[in-house]
Amino acid sequence: MDNSGSSLKPTVLGAVITMALQIIIAPNIAINDVVPNFALLFTVITAIRYGSMRASTVGFILGLIYDLIAQGPIGVMPLVLSLLGYGAGSLNKGMLAGSLPMQLGMILVAVFFGELLHSVILAIIGYDSDFLMSLLMRVLPGTVYDSVIGLILLPLLTRGDNSRKRRSESSLRSIDMRRKRR
Repeated sequence: MDNSGSSLKPTVLGAVITMALQIIIAPNIAINDVVPNFALLFTVITAIRYGSMRASTVGFILGLIYDLIAQGPIGVMPLVLSLLGYGAGSLNKGMLAGSLPMQLGMILVAVFFGELLHSVILAIIGYDSDFLMSLLMRVLPGTVYDSVIGLILLPLLTRGDNSRKRRSESSLRSIDMRRKRR
């Protein structure tokens, strides 16, 4: 479902808003030091809406910005978000297209794997010494927190897609009706 011909404006605007939320809002809504990862969520939603190529590119750019503003090793989040965007976009081809419950499930699974992969890489490079504690204190609560935010954002962000789809289907039906009358 790579819509390479579709406009980049919504993606660029969404990325700018995402990073503004990550910088301004996320630290203020942290619960027990668990900060929502809006960059991860936007990457998954981009994968659902536009496919793997755009999502992996968006993931890399947002991950790089994320690492530059966060206190941690640079390069981990771009790797995680690029892989996550590519994987989620590849899984989305045909299997999840148009099905909101499947897309919400995709967000839950992708967020878990994104958080897990981030923690695994941090443990491998020696930045995070206690992987089990990271799993219990960061991955699982982060997955729940990000998934709840994703459950709210996905229907809001894809609502316009469904109405555009219905309008195009109704216009196709009206064209077919006109052809039948002739």
